[in-house]
Formats: sequence, C-alpha cells, structure tokens
Amino acid sequence: MPKPKQISKLNPQWVQEALHYFKEFLTVTKFPSPTRNGERGSKFEYPEWMIMFIAVLAVKAKVKAYKAIHRLAVRYWPLIAKGTKQADKPISERQLRDRLKKISCQLGKTPVFVLQIFPARYLD
Repeated sequence: MPKPKQISKLNPQWVQEALHYFKEFLTVTKFPSPTRNGERGSKFEYPEWMIMFIAVLAVKAKVKAYKAIHRLAVRYWPLIAKGTKQADKPISERQLRDRLKKISCQLGKTPVFVLQIFPARYLD
C-alpha cells in the first residue's frame, strides 16, 4: 500500500497571509527596523523584518538546521521579497545564519518574538 501523500505545513497561501499579518503587526506596533550591524557596522542588505519572517517560517515548518532554513527561505523567496529591491537576489546561507543568530533565533527553540506575534495554534 503506498504511503499517503504528506501535506506540507507551509503553502503559498499560508505564507502570503502570514506575511500580510506580520507586516501589519510591525506597522501597527511601530517596530523599529535597524539598518546597521551595530552602531558603526555595515548596512544590512536585507531588512530585519525579512529575517524575522524567515524565522517564523522555520518555526511553522519545524526546521532545525540553518541549511534547511536557507533552503526554505529560497523556496519561498518570491513571496517573502515580493515588491522589494531584494526580490531577485535571495539572501546567502551564511548571511541568513548570522542574522538569525543576531535576533536570538536558536535552533530547536521558538524565538520569543514569534509567540508574541502569532498564537501558538497558528503555528501548528
């Protein structure tokens, strides 16, 4: 007997709806968007909200490795970066890993900010 086809926890519609909700939340709360890596550091090429949203996707998909998170980000990049100047150039794995670490996104643990924005049942 063939295995039943597994349904992905992520689909383009969920990603679009979650991204819309996420951006709306950041706007309403006037979330600051840092532009530099520290006070004198280089400017970020990718906005902070993108990195945070990729962390949300990783939590939803229960991804526990940086390489897998990067693959997930590249897969959904056209939706994540739609309408931005970064739309045609996905973030590199190394840069994504460094930025995720900077926002305290530890593998295997849900970042606090994710649960402050999204109810836990929404991420199941």
